[in-house]
Amino acid sequence: MAATVSVSKGVFVFKNGAKAASKKSRKKSKIPESYFCNNLWYKSYKSLWSTIETKIQELNDEMFSNVLSNLVNYLSESYKNIVTEIPAAAFLTGINMPDHTAQFKTLRKEIKQTITPHVASLNGEDCQNLKYLVETMINQLVKNEDELLDEDESDSETPRIKKSQCNFSLLQSWYEELYLTPNLNSSPKKQKTKINKKVIVVIIPDFENFAPKVLQDFILIASSYINVLPFVFVFGVATSLTAVHRSLPCHVSSKINIKVFHSSPSTVYLNNVLENILFSRDCPFHLGGKVFNLFTDIFLFYDLSVSGFIQNFKYAMLEHFSYGNAMALCKNKNIKQIVAEFTHDDLENVRHLFSFRKLVESESPENRIYLLTDDHYFRNVLKKEIKKIARYVPNLHLFLKCLHILVCDLPRAPLGKQVRELYACAVSKSITRSQEYKECFQLLSFQSRDELSNKLLRVKDFIENNVEQSQLDGDVREGIVTQLSGYVNKLNHLEWEEEVEEVENDTLCEILDRKQFKEKLSQISKHNQPKNKYDKIRAEVLDFLSQQFDRYLLEPTSFPFHEIFFFNDISIQNHIIGSHRAAIHTALNDPHFYLQCSCCEISNDSIILPSMPDISIVYKLHLECGKMINLYDWLQSFLSIVDPQDIDDDSKPKVKPQLQARFTQAVAELEYLGFIKSSKRKMDHVARLTWGG
Repeated sequence: MAATVSVSKGVFVFKNGAKAASKKSRKKSKIPESYFCNNLWYKSYKSLWSTIETKIQELNDEMFSNVLSNLVNYLSESYKNIVTEIPAAAFLTGINMPDHTAQFKTLRKEIKQTITPHVASLNGEDCQNLKYLVETMINQLVKNEDELLDEDESDSETPRIKKSQCNFSLLQSWYEELYLTPNLNSSPKKQKTKINKKVIVVIIPDFENFAPKVLQDFILIASSYINVLPFVFVFGVATSLTAVHRSLPCHVSSKINIKVFHSSPSTVYLNNVLENILFSRDCPFHLGGKVFNLFTDIFLFYDLSVSGFIQNFKYAMLEHFSYGNAMALCKNKNIKQIVAEFTHDDLENVRHLFSFRKLVESESPENRIYLLTDDHYFRNVLKKEIKKIARYVPNLHLFLKCLHILVCDLPRAPLGKQVRELYACAVSKSITRSQEYKECFQLLSFQSRDELSNKLLRVKDFIENNVEQSQLDGDVREGIVTQLSGYVNKLNHLEWEEEVEEVENDTLCEILDRKQFKEKLSQISKHNQPKNKYDKIRAEVLDFLSQQFDRYLLEPTSFPFHEIFFFNDISIQNHIIGSHRAAIHTALNDPHFYLQCSCCEISNDSIILPSMPDISIVYKLHLECGKMINLYDWLQSFLSIVDPQDIDDDSKPKVKPQLQARFTQAVAELEYLGFIKSSKRKMDHVARLTWGG
């Protein structure tokens, strides 16, 4: 263990044939690939995921195409007029957008095809100082010379350039040789190509990762060559434009002319993925309320990564389908064929679902026996129930989006402003019985005529334009659309005539006592208030909408076999998030668990061996201390384990410098991991930060 006393020195691999730390060693055998490929559930999973993945890629390309075309147009027109500042594009990509690298690869490819072959892409990790930045840029630019010259010319005229020769003077000579020096031996067509100057595009995908001083020096030098080298910069900014102003002071930013291009935020992209793909007929697999809230919480409060959300969704999907062939029914097509292929074991796999028990209990005693014993009878019931859920799911999404149109802009947004918030509520409980739903309809009862009319019109148009995404019968859909159109016409042609009932003044005048007057007013207030025509129509509209939502926005658990389409196993959280603190505690408290070396093997956690890593010894000693830890006492305890000595009562032990350095480094590593911190109260003490198991 002498070579691995510090975790800060690197990651160490021990090729000792270690097995998983368990009391009973299990013999692992490789599962053949055909085991999965021949299963119905795996075929359904693979088919469904390939469809979802293709749809996500198409959506990603569509969202990026608009920004890409605008950015390319700006670069192509940057030097049409005389410029005194270097044109620069600040591309705000957002935090953790999916395929961040792929977006800039696509941008670079598009620039090469349509604008110029002179494109250099610089990463912060490769450009730690100005010298490396210039070398990397010039090497990338010079390699593209073959795109303007024939291969024979490039081989004879362009020798390989050493890194030590890379500077702006060399870049200027290379550029002038390409465009400003006529080639008498070449054809007139090639001479014209050389004279047609093309810009030099420098792409910086990770602007925040660059050292500000390096960027400042590079921009100042490049600006001095603007008359001979037509530079154009593209900055990939993940946070906001203030990062550019913070890195570039005024005397540097005055040398460039920045135009900002915005990419869609990650929250917008996630909403598009959910509403257009995962909440559509293309995806019959759905997340339950607990799992969906878990994934959205990870996205919103942890990393804002859409790709992370998609990978979590994929993992949950694989976990769902791996339950057995019962999950092969999670499809929109070929339900009859799949049920016909089910064996007796597959049908038993379906019978093990929890909702099957509710179905059995709801049937008569005679049918219960058939459900449990007769496979033919059970196949027919299964097909019937699966068809019900297959019709329910598209209608659920259709009317959730209709409800979203009505409630998204209400004050305080009781049901939320996004469709995903309504979905999370609808699959967790009966949304129409929730307090938030009642509050929304109460707020809708105060809507003005124009607001309510516009919302009804949008709902009507949405239902008409999404015929393929729903499972409504033609007559039912036409009846809803006709009813909504009638309400819109009534509201638009409504005449404001109020029917006011006059209060009898004589009755009030006869009352002389204050108490009687108060009671009379209370009685009057309890009577139904007079309503005008708009109030009556509005109440009728809300009642009609409430009936439709009660009919179609049912809770998924009300359907038998809903587990086939909805995955709600919250135990997946242990695999998605993991317990980092528990893993670190196990590694430091029992190094043998991961290292599997005989020198660190202990029978119980209270034992401390001198052969353990220093950080493990220091960590186990700190667990025995209180809130404040005396460094001298801690050091003495460490020395008593690592290098025990015979000490007289009158003499102080001599501390070897090597051991003191090892202890100091181990304490620094514990502080880095967040277990302790230095104390201002006592200079020779540290404060403990973690407690309990």
